[in-house]
Amino acid sequence: MEQGSLSKINDIFLLIKAILPLISKEDEQDIILGIGVPVSTSIENMRELSSKLKGDIEIKVKNDATNETIVVRKKIVKVLVMPESYGTYYSVASSFKDDIAVDAVVISLDLLTEILTIYNGQLLRMASRNLTGASLFVLSTKISLGLQQQTGTIINPKSILKNIMINKNQITISGKMYDIKKIKEHYVQQISKEIVDNLIEILGLLPLEAKIEYFIITGEAFSLFWNEIQMLILENNLIDDLDRIIVAESPSFSNAIGFESMANMKIKSGDLLK
Repeated sequence: MEQGSLSKINDIFLLIKAILPLISKEDEQDIILGIGVPVSTSIENMRELSSKLKGDIEIKVKNDATNETIVVRKKIVKVLVMPESYGTYYSVASSFKDDIAVDAVVISLDLLTEILTIYNGQLLRMASRNLTGASLFVLSTKISLGLQQQTGTIINPKSILKNIMINKNQITISGKMYDIKKIKEHYVQQISKEIVDNLIEILGLLPLEAKIEYFIITGEAFSLFWNEIQMLILENNLIDDLDRIIVAESPSFSNAIGFESMANMKIKSGDLLK
């Protein structure tokens, strides 16, 4: 996923099968899956993922400590595959009282940054993109390279990711503590500027008559990037009213919450065949 592509569909199927027995222990249970994928994923790959997952599955789970093996059977009756940021859009749009389409841009600040544009109720792929060069993972990579030069030690970006995500300014390497506050602030500013530059470019791709009603901000890296991005949005006069910026509730989970809501809507409506 780091490069914004969905290629190893069989591996994704294995991950989902591994999780299902943990979150749903009833045997012979019907399941609806709501899955978010990078917006750069092709429609063909999305359809392939959906068709591969749908149907009856048998999952064997082995406890390595006891050597006990259980068999769980599930029937996946519906698979909703959409760009991951659509979950947040659906959740926010559903909270409005009027049942109308909302024109919005979602900026999802996650391991992989995603900008999603909805216009006239439709996803505009030409005005949506994943930013492989400006994301939480890129921030972690840049900081690890800086630490590498400072310490002479090879550092895996994923090993310091957790500290960065919780906005911790100290990293311990080989028993010695290093302060990353300045280097982190530098790259947060750099990456935020690239995100807003992409946002400006995307807005320029919209029809002349288009007016984006809301900018919706979400993602697990929200607390890291938001202040800088908000300042750049204002500096570039992208909005004329701060009320048009919506921060999603529970930014780390809002995409998943939206997909759960979509799946529940399908269940309540009985619309499982479409």
